[in-house]
Amino acid sequence: MPYQLAWFIFLLPFFSFLIISLVLRPFLSRQPRLAGYVTIAAIGGSLVLSLWSLVTVLGETNHELAIPDINWIAIGEFNIHVGLIMDSLTAVMLIVATGVSLMVQIYSQGYMHGDPGYHRYFAAMSLFTMAMLGVVLADSLVLLFVFWELVGLCSYLLIGFWFHRPSAANAAKKAFIVTRLGDFGLLVAILVLYTSTGTFDIAELHEMAITGALAGTTLTWAAIGIFAGAAGKSAQFPLHVWLPDAMEGPTPVSALIHAATMVAAGVFLVARTLPLFVGSAEAITLVAVIGAFTAIFAASMGLVMTDIKRVVAYSTISQLGYMMLGLGVAGLAIAEEGHITLEAAKGAAAIGIFHLFNHAFFKALLFLGAGSVNHSTGTFDMRLMGGLRKAMPWTYGTFLLAALSLAGIWPLAGFWSKDEILVETFQVRPVLFILAMITVFMTAFYIFRV
Repeated sequence: MPYQLAWFIFLLPFFSFLIISLVLRPFLSRQPRLAGYVTIAAIGGSLVLSLWSLVTVLGETNHELAIPDINWIAIGEFNIHVGLIMDSLTAVMLIVATGVSLMVQIYSQGYMHGDPGYHRYFAAMSLFTMAMLGVVLADSLVLLFVFWELVGLCSYLLIGFWFHRPSAANAAKKAFIVTRLGDFGLLVAILVLYTSTGTFDIAELHEMAITGALAGTTLTWAAIGIFAGAAGKSAQFPLHVWLPDAMEGPTPVSALIHAATMVAAGVFLVARTLPLFVGSAEAITLVAVIGAFTAIFAASMGLVMTDIKRVVAYSTISQLGYMMLGLGVAGLAIAEEGHITLEAAKGAAAIGIFHLFNHAFFKALLFLGAGSVNHSTGTFDMRLMGGLRKAMPWTYGTFLLAALSLAGIWPLAGFWSKDEILVETFQVRPVLFILAMITVFMTAFYIFRV
């Protein structure tokens, strides 16, 4: 795969954003569906390139492609190089982000039909997808932080899409402010790492953490700062409060936020920087404990919700807790072995990312099913519903399939990824395993209330 093509994975949605904003909306406003077609074509192209990158990476001996850096900023001896990482973690996350986003855009063509903000919607969705792809591909903490903040901005625009509604405007501001609290921790961590090491390059930081050149209190506080940023985006306790209110945006936005973009970004960040966490027992333990508590706490909230989207929203928070728990216990297992290698530290991320991959697809299906119900009934309140299986058999079938996967029923994908997390947790931290098992039963109960 020519390395130049890798840049187009996130540039294609950016070009879509520019075309819609600068050409279609000002000059072709009477043909709104063109905005959807351009977005679908751009993200479809990104998906094709992502599949190509996956095949290419799998064919490499070390499952990694070398892509030359670009000297972005040069001031005297101070230089910031930016480039792309193309390894197995990147390749898998690209499939998640582009695949789910493409399906959501196709669904949005019908869902948003007739909305006066049609062009604005698809422009923001294109930029949102581009920002997430940038987070996944960035090879330096500076570039990652730029795209990270852009993800937050786009979520603000999309959650508050119907800004004339006070509830939507307030939800957008709440999401923006709460996630900024976590982002402050991430920014401090980046500055601490640069002050201590003189580099923003993620690969170089990995090497320093594994060899011991970066260790002690500095590494611990940097890892905790990174986790603060991840906790904000991935709605971990106590920064989870914005996510249930994010339901005020259009349902396809909820599907994309909960499945493949914003909330996945936090889990991805911990997975990307896991070699740093493995070098600090305190930081990796914090990830596991917060993940386990978030999982059971959010599941208990899902038990009492009467709004379909809020039930599914709390299930997202709970499953994100599972992912963090998986990353935490896998990292602890590596750390407690005593002999830490870079390959082992990177490989420990597989458990959490496996569940993230599966969750992205069944969670998008749950939200799109909820949107279908709302489109037909005009409400999300479960107390006003009943007997929809006969009236909406296709929606019933797809929603049931996704619910079974969420509950971890064999042989669906959710069973395999959740099982891996439970097995690893049982072996490393039996106390956290008890919390995780209680959450399993609570999950099955609340999703079948719907």
